[in-house]
Amino acid sequence: MKGKLRVTEEHSTQSNNQPSRLTLYGLAMVGGLGITMMIIAATIGVIGGSELDAASTNLIGLTIVGGLLLLIVAIGFWLGLVRPFTNFDDINVPLEPEPHH
Repeated sequence: MKGKLRVTEEHSTQSNNQPSRLTLYGLAMVGGLGITMMIIAATIGVIGGSELDAASTNLIGLTIVGGLLLLIVAIGFWLGLVRPFTNFDDINVPLEPEPHH
């Protein structure tokens, strides 16, 4: 097969209309970036303390809000794509009927 791309089973279409691993990885990276931004901004704010001027304080606040928005967007898209609430697994109902002792 010269010139054609071969698709392996791992990279073929997902069952149950689940998003690809790359999409989920990207959402995890966006959420992680948001958490990292919030942690770094809070750390700078704690270390700087009262010595920071108003512009720096506003920048730190905006960075925390931006990180929070990134986290909320990543969680929202994950909930919309994966829909964990529609494929709820009831732990009290066995998957295969088996005798209980």
